[in-house]
Amino acid sequence: MSEDVTFLEKQYMGFNRFGIMRRMVITLFCFVFYFTSDDIQGNTADIFFYLGIGILIMSAGAMLISHLETKIEGDTLTLTGPMTHKKVVINMGDISDVVVKPYSKFLMNRPMFNLHRKNARRFYTHGNACVEFSANGEKIKLGTQRAEELKRVLDRQKS
Repeated sequence: MSEDVTFLEKQYMGFNRFGIMRRMVITLFCFVFYFTSDDIQGNTADIFFYLGIGILIMSAGAMLISHLETKIEGDTLTLTGPMTHKKVVINMGDISDVVVKPYSKFLMNRPMFNLHRKNARRFYTHGNACVEFSANGEKIKLGTQRAEELKRVLDRQKS
């Protein structure tokens, strides 16, 4: 029997600030080189123009690639990484100490799925906030766009 999904959030790769900034700087370099080039034939400059257009198209396509899906269904929290085909399932009864915090002090953070670092497991795609909780004695930082709503659902499901 299938249960109702209490919370569902999908995060996409293309919206990560680190990736957007990197792609836009490279694209800007390509277009600046194209417009300031003194190449009369235009062959070399045209390559940079097409490369800049290609990067813009790739950036638009990256906004369709799912990186992290957070789903609370019944008494389980399921974190799915469609790109890596991995799934992390956490029992709601094991969750304690749910707190909303800023994810990091840095402006640009890399996306990560199930990264074990600094005594914590991290799940992050984009955004500034995270929900931090303990499960089986292990600290988990879950980056989300809707941190307050996720905290409310975790607190409600836990009790």
